[in-house]
This record gives sequence, structure tokens and C-alpha cells, in this order.
Amino acid sequence: MFGTIGVQRVSAGFTAGLVGTAPYLSERLYPTMGTDDENPTLVVYVNFLSEDSQYFVQHNLEDIVREYVLPGELNVELRFLSYRPDAIDDYLVSDDEGEARASRAAHGVWDVEPENFWEFFEFMFSNVTTKSYTHTQLESHMGRSGVRNTTKIANRAYRGRYNSLVRSATEEAIRYGVPTVPRVRLLRDHKRGNYTDILGWTQRRLDRVNSGSVQTHSLLPGTKYETPVHVIDSGKPGPVAFVVGGMHGEEPEGYTAAQQIARFRPTGGKLVVLPRANQPAIGIKARYTIDGDLNRQFPTGEDPTSTLARAIWNELVSHDPDVVVDLHSSSGIYKYDGKVGQAIFPTSATPENARDACNAVNEQYIDRSEYPPYYDFNRGNSLGGSRPLLIHKVYGDLHLPGYIVETTRKDTHFEDRVMWEVAAARDLLWQHGMLFG
Repeated sequence: MFGTIGVQRVSAGFTAGLVGTAPYLSERLYPTMGTDDENPTLVVYVNFLSEDSQYFVQHNLEDIVREYVLPGELNVELRFLSYRPDAIDDYLVSDDEGEARASRAAHGVWDVEPENFWEFFEFMFSNVTTKSYTHTQLESHMGRSGVRNTTKIANRAYRGRYNSLVRSATEEAIRYGVPTVPRVRLLRDHKRGNYTDILGWTQRRLDRVNSGSVQTHSLLPGTKYETPVHVIDSGKPGPVAFVVGGMHGEEPEGYTAAQQIARFRPTGGKLVVLPRANQPAIGIKARYTIDGDLNRQFPTGEDPTSTLARAIWNELVSHDPDVVVDLHSSSGIYKYDGKVGQAIFPTSATPENARDACNAVNEQYIDRSEYPPYYDFNRGNSLGGSRPLLIHKVYGDLHLPGYIVETTRKDTHFEDRVMWEVAAARDLLWQHGMLFG
């Protein structure tokens, strides 16, 4: 398990039900309830001004919590759909900024006080308005539902910190063909939420998920390098992808994004994720340790030069991957200050895929109101095996498609960096035929 599991506290002024008191997984980017980070995830699309969403939360979502979340079979992850998928600059329900305002506030509660999020969420749908939400109303609702740091959350939300998360929900809805709310999605299938057969629909898709396997084993067990490897096998034909994070310990974006990717469930093929490749460096939050820079220990045409590098390479080769993605971050911005952030560096096998992934992230996940144009992702130079980096060796020895994804830590929010990493990796894997539920 990756996420911290908690149980909601209950405020004095509001009696929370099953939804408000559900166990939660606090280290996820989006609000998530559940008991085990490795469980399949049902994605729920709602809108705070939607009466249909209100009905779904008060009836169908409670059934899902009772039947699947509490017994430990399923996680539920939220998306707040504030904008129309068919016209992304228009609001979905009331044509009013209050929709996005409420969504940003909700992301703020999850970011600052995840232990109070689900009670706040349930409270909002117990007091739904079909008109709008003002800043004052939202702060009042936070306080009445037990949220403590209302001023801190409000300041973050109203200054645009969560704009990208709200926008990305609509972009995701477009990708999956989700037209409105409420909707639930599992294994790329989605349906309207307020149907009486929601439990049967969910069970049928869970049965399909369980036909595959999710296994975790340790790399170099019993040593200081010990770290988990997650193998998610759909049990169906398809590509094999290998994703790495945490090569450098001072780049938490990479290993946090990789941990999120380890929760993906491919509908075909196999996904292998090594989220925390360099545990000693992560432990001291440093680029490298006394063993040197891990990502300079993979010379082309030779054995890797350290115990950990050899173990990583042997693990990678054992899965015979079709594509490899390595997740990093930088202190600067490619084509702006000479650093490598906001870029995807492809192997010589598939350079145009990197360009397409950059375009997808720029169009769908970069908040133009907060980040100037030089924060756009660019395709980096091609990697052909000339340097002792993992992805260079992937091409030099195996002639495979591979990518280094680099975000920038320069004046950016951590949650945005993680979101960009995940979005870029997902798009690259999609381009290689790996589809996710």
C-alpha cells in the first residue's frame, strides 16, 4: 500500500453518514475513499450544483460504499466536472463560476485536510443549491462541516492553485467520452450514476478486473536497496510497459507519479512499475548517495556498474517490455534556462510520440492563467545510447521506445508537477497501445 489510510472525524454540527465517515487514502492527487491503495478504482464524476449528482451521492454512492468500499474490494476516486466536455469554456450546469469555485475549494480541503474531506463533501450535497456558490458560502460550508483551516484553503483555492485539477477533470471526461454528471467509470466503461442497477454494473466490471492479477515483489530484498515492484497483468493480449520513478531522491514528483501509475489497470497487456527505484537516496532526499548517481550507471553495451543498477536492468529485461518510461523533475525549464524541466526526451525509436504527448499535456493540463507559455512541455533531444542513463541503454541495447519525462520545480505547485508527470506517462503509454480502466 502507498496511501495513508484514515477514518473521518465527525464535526459537532453535522452528522455524517456512510460517505462522510468513509475511510480515505490521503496520498492520492484526487479525493479517494478506500482501505487498500492497490484495490481497483471506480472514478465518479459529479458537480456540486447538479441535483442528479446530489441524488447519486445520497443514494447510489452510499450503496457503493456499503457494498464495496467498506469490505475492502474497491476504491472510489472523485472528479469534479465543472466544465462541459463538448464546450470546455462553458460551465456544465448553471453557466456560473460558482461551479468551478466549489470544485477548487473541494480540492483545497483534500489537499490541506484530507481527514475532513468526505464529511465536507457529504455536507455540500446535503445543502446543495441550484444557483451558485460564493466564496463566503464555501468558507461557511467548510466550517460547518468541521474543516479547520478555512482561510488557508480559501486563499489557495481562490488564487488558482487548483485550476489545473478542475480543468483536467473535463479533459479526462473528453478522453473517456463522459458527457455529463453523475457518471461512474471502471475499466474504460462508464454509465449514468443514478441507475438502480449500479451495484450489478460495478460487480460485472470488478469480475473482469479480477480476471487479471496484481502482484508485488521486492527488488533486492533484505538489503538497503529493497524496493517494491508492481506487476499489473490484465490477463489479456497487449503491450508490456515498464515505468520507473525515484531514480533521484530529491525528485518526489517522479516517485509520487509512479505510485499513482501503479494504480492503473490496463485493459490489455501488462504494466510493470518500479516507483521508488533508489530507496537510499529517497530516504535522505538527495540526488545520489555514496554509491553515486544511479542514473549514470547504465552504460550501453556493458553491464550496469552497481548492484542496484544491475538489479533494475535485470528486472526490466525479464519483462521484455515494449516501452519504458522514466519519471524525473528538474530545477529549471528546457529551452528557457538551460535545464531539462518541462520536456520529454525520447529514444531515437519514436521521437514524434514525445511531441504528441507534450502537445496533449500543454493543451489539457497547463493552466494558462497561472503558467506563462515557457512552461509548455517541449520534445527534448533524442536519446541514442551515447550516455550511461537508463533510457539511453534501453535504446542502445534493446532498440526500444523509451522516454524521460521531466517536470520543473521552478515556481510550480507539487500537485501540478505530479499531474503533468502522470498525464505525460499515460499519454505515451496510450500511444503504444496500452489502454487503462
